[in-house]
Amino acid sequence: MAQIAPLRAGDPTHLGPYRLTGLLGEGGQGAVYLAVREVDDAPDAGEPDAREPGGREPDGRVAVKLLHARFSGDPKARSRFAAEVAVAKRVSAFCTAPVLDSDVEGDRPYIVSEYIDGPALSAVLAGEGPRRGADLDRIAIGTMTALTAIHQAGVVHRDFKPANVLLAADGPRVIDFGIARALDATGTMSSTAVGTPAYMAPEQISGAPVGPAADVFAWGATMVYAATGRPAFGQDSIPAVMHRILNLPPDLGALAEPLRGLVADCLSKDPALRPTSARVLARLLELAGSPARPGAARDDEAPADMLTQGAEVAAASESRLLPSPLSPAQAPPSSPLGQTPPPHSPLGQTPPPHSPLGQTPPPPYPQAYQQYPGSPPPGAVPGPPWGPNASTPPPGGSTWPPGTPGSSGSGVLHTKPSDGPRRSRRGMQVLAGAGSAAVVALVVAGSVLAVNLLDGDSGGSGSSGGSAGRVGGTMQITVPAGTNTDGEIDPSHSFSGTDRFLPKQLFTGLVDQNPDGTLRNRLATSITPDATCENWTIGIRTGTTFSNGEPVDAEAFARGWARSAATTLGAGPVLMADIEGFGDVSGGKASELSGVRVSGTGLQVKLTSPHCEFAARLVDPVFDPVPEAAGKPDNDTYNLNPIGNGPFKLARSVKGQSFTLARNESWAFGRTMLDEVTVLLSTESAKGRAGVASGEYGWATINSEDYSTLAGEGNLAKRPMAFTRMIVPLAKRGPMADKNARLAVSYALDRSKISQAFGGVYPAAHGIVPSALPGFGATRPCPSCDAPDPVKAKQLATQAGLGPGTTVRLYMQETGIWEKVAALVRSQLETVLGWKIDLRKTPITKYEDYRKALVASDASGLAFYAWGPDFPDAYTMLWSILGGTVVAEPDNANSNLAGYRSSRFDELLSTAVRTPDGARRTGVYQQAERTALDDMALIPLVYDGRAAVTNPKYVGLSLDYDGDPTLTTAALK
Repeated sequence: MAQIAPLRAGDPTHLGPYRLTGLLGEGGQGAVYLAVREVDDAPDAGEPDAREPGGREPDGRVAVKLLHARFSGDPKARSRFAAEVAVAKRVSAFCTAPVLDSDVEGDRPYIVSEYIDGPALSAVLAGEGPRRGADLDRIAIGTMTALTAIHQAGVVHRDFKPANVLLAADGPRVIDFGIARALDATGTMSSTAVGTPAYMAPEQISGAPVGPAADVFAWGATMVYAATGRPAFGQDSIPAVMHRILNLPPDLGALAEPLRGLVADCLSKDPALRPTSARVLARLLELAGSPARPGAARDDEAPADMLTQGAEVAAASESRLLPSPLSPAQAPPSSPLGQTPPPHSPLGQTPPPHSPLGQTPPPPYPQAYQQYPGSPPPGAVPGPPWGPNASTPPPGGSTWPPGTPGSSGSGVLHTKPSDGPRRSRRGMQVLAGAGSAAVVALVVAGSVLAVNLLDGDSGGSGSSGGSAGRVGGTMQITVPAGTNTDGEIDPSHSFSGTDRFLPKQLFTGLVDQNPDGTLRNRLATSITPDATCENWTIGIRTGTTFSNGEPVDAEAFARGWARSAATTLGAGPVLMADIEGFGDVSGGKASELSGVRVSGTGLQVKLTSPHCEFAARLVDPVFDPVPEAAGKPDNDTYNLNPIGNGPFKLARSVKGQSFTLARNESWAFGRTMLDEVTVLLSTESAKGRAGVASGEYGWATINSEDYSTLAGEGNLAKRPMAFTRMIVPLAKRGPMADKNARLAVSYALDRSKISQAFGGVYPAAHGIVPSALPGFGATRPCPSCDAPDPVKAKQLATQAGLGPGTTVRLYMQETGIWEKVAALVRSQLETVLGWKIDLRKTPITKYEDYRKALVASDASGLAFYAWGPDFPDAYTMLWSILGGTVVAEPDNANSNLAGYRSSRFDELLSTAVRTPDGARRTGVYQQAERTALDDMALIPLVYDGRAAVTNPKYVGLSLDYDGDPTLTTAALK
C-alpha cells in the first residue's frame, strides 16, 4: 500500500474539480496529492478511458501533481505545455498510470493521472533488497510494455528510473512519462534534458538529441539495479558516474540470463545499436512463452494485442523468462539482439586512437571549485598563505555558490568533470531542490543538462542508498588508537587518523568529501566569495538539530570555529590562521573570531588575504558546528563525550579502548542501516584479522608494518592515499647537485619490488602528486619512474662522475616502514650502480634532529621523506616542498628540503593558483609537476595506501577518501 500523509498547513484543498485528500509525496517537479473528482465529467473524445484495458474500473481516486514550474505568463508557453500534455494523454493504459487531465490556465498548473495503489520500485529495493526470479521478470516485462506504449504514442519518458515504477497488485506501472517534455515546453527549462545520472544514456549526457533509445538505456540500467541492488555505472560522484556511462562497460553483477543479454544490448553506448522497445518486448514475450502473433511489427511499433499480452504476462504471478534454445550469442547476424556489434561500434572492438572512446579518457575526477577574481596580482610568487602546510582545494571548475539562496542543497554534489572528448562542460549549479529529488544543472555544449540525483543520498560518507543490506544489527570494528593523549574526539581536536575518523561519524558540517576526493555540499546551501575572495557568504540549511535537540544554525558554526581556533592540538591553527581574528582567539585575547559574523541564517567570513578556494577547507571537522553544551575548548566532559549532528551519536565509551556509536535518528540526511557500531582501538593487526575471520569483527584496519603479510588475504579492502613516499636529493652540494646523478638514482630503482614488499598496498609512484588527488590518477610523464633501466642508470651515473665505489649518504627516520624501504633502496643502488650507501638514522621521535641534519652546511646525498596535501589539491603538495621562496634553512621551518629553485616551476604555480578555469588550472599544475620531474627535483617511490580486512556478512563497507570505514553505508546482508 502506498503511504498517504495528511495534508499540511498551506497545502491546497481543491484544484479545479478535484478535492485533495492526502499527500502522496514531493519531489523536484512538484507535490503529488491523492484526490477525488467532485464533478463526474466523461473523458473528451479521443482521450484514454481509465477503465481500459480489460475493463478495469478506477476507484474514483486520482493522483494530482501540482507543478513547481515557473510560468512566464506567455500564452504561447501555456499553449505548448497543453500540447505536450495532450500528447501524453494519448499513451495507452498498458502498464502505465494514464494522464487523465491537466490545467495550465490557472496560477497553479497541475497534471492528473490515474492513482496507482502500490509502492515505488525504488522503495521496495531499498527496504527488501534486489528482486529475483518471477518478481524481476514481471517487472522487466511490465515496464517494457509501458515504454512500448509510451513510444507508440510518440512520447519519450526521459526520466525512467526505479522511482517512476509503481508496483501495483496487477503488475508494475510506469508514471511521470511526458512530464519532463511538458515542463520543457513552458520555457522554464529550455534546452534541457532531464534524467537521473545513474540511468541517463550517453546521448543525454553529451547533449545530443534524445529519443526513445534513451528510455531503452534507462530500462537496462534499472533492470541491473533491480537485480543486483547496485547501479550499473556506480553510485559515487555524478561526474564519475557520467564518465563510466560515456566510456566504460556496465557492471551487470549477478544479473542472470536470459535477461542479462537483453540488458547488455540495451546498454550499448551507441543509441543506433540498441533495440527498440517493441523489439525488446517481443523478445521478452518469447522468453516468457507468449510470443507475439506471427507477422506482428517488431521494430518501431507494436500492435495493441502485443501490448495486451505484455500487460497480462506482467500481471501473472507465475510469469518467468526461460532460456531460449537459441542463445543471443548464437542468434542470426541480422538480429541486433544476438550479433556481435560491427567493428565500427564502440562495443565491437577497441576503438581507434582518435576515437573519444579509444583514447585514455580524461580523468574522471570532478573539478570541485572555480576560483573567482581576486587572485594574487600578476607577477606575484605564490607562497603558503597561512603556514608551511598551507592548504588549497582540489583543482576545479564548478561555480560557487553551487546552490541558489534558499535551496536545500542536501546531498547535492556540486562538481564538474574535466573537459574532454565529446564533452564541454563549463559549470554546474543547483536549479532547484525539493525533498530527495534535487535537480542539478550542467552547461553542456551551450545547453543546460538537468539531472536528478539518485533517490536518497548518493555516495560520499553519507550514502545509504544502493546497499543490498537490511536495516538493523550491530558491528564491531578495530582501528588504530588515536594520537590525542587525553582521548578527545570533539571536532576542535580533530587532526588526522582516528581522531579525525570519529568526529566524521558524530558531526556533519558544511561540505563533505566523496571517495574520489571531490566535495559536495552538506549543510551549506551556498558558499559565495566577493570579487576579492577576501569576504565569503555562506548560506546554511535550516531546520536541523543536534542529537540533544539544539538547533544547528549559523551560531552553532561560529561557535565551533572559534572553539577550534582556540585549540592548539587540532587542525585549526593550520586551516584557520588567515581568518580575521584568529590570532586574538588562539592567543586567548578573544572568544569569538572577528572575521566570522552571523548574518541571518548564514555566515559572513572575512579573510586577512584573498584566497579564492577557501571553501575547500570546510570539509575538515574543525569547521563543524557544536552546541552550546560544548563550552570552552578545555571542557573535557564534552571533548570526551561530544554531542553532535552526524549519522551516529556516542552511546558509550571506555577511554582509550572503545567507542560505541548508535544511529542518530535525527540526522538530517536519513538514517544509517546499522543500529550500533563499536569501535575498538587496537594496534594489533593480528588480533583484528583473527576477529574478522571468526566473525566477531566486521572490519579490521591493518597496520602498515603488516602489509607484507597480506598476500592471499580474502576480503581485503585497500586504496591509495594522498601521500607520496619519496627520496629527496639534497641538491645544494655533493653528488646530487648533478641532475644526471638524480636521474641515475631514479632509473636504478625498482619501484614494483618496493610496492610488493608492502603487499601492493603502497602502489608504485609515477609522479610527485599522489594519484589519489583528482586529476592525477593517470601515469605522468616520468620515464625514470615507470620501470628500472640499469643500463641507463649506470650511464647517467658515469656522466655525473659517480662510478662504482662512490659513497653516498642516505638519511632515514627509524620506523618499520622506512627500515624496509631503506633496505630495498640501499640494495638496489649498491647492486645497480656499485655505490656504497652510508645509511644515517634518526629516531622517529626526533624529527627536529632529522631536519637539522638535512639542512646542515655539510648535508649531502639522499633523504627519505613523505608528504601529502592538507586537502586533495596539487598546490599544497607541490609548493610546500618545492617552492622557490620556501627553501628549508636552519633558521626557518620550511619544507623544501631539496633546496630546489626553478623560476619556471614558480611561475607555473603562480599562474595555476590564480587560473579561474578548473581544467586549465589542473593542466598548469601538471606542467609544474612535469618541470620538477624533468629536473628530478624529487624522486617518487610509492604512494601511501591503507588496507583493511572485512567480514563478508556486511555490505556497503569500504574505504573512504581518508582510508576510514564507510560506516554510514554499512549493513548486514
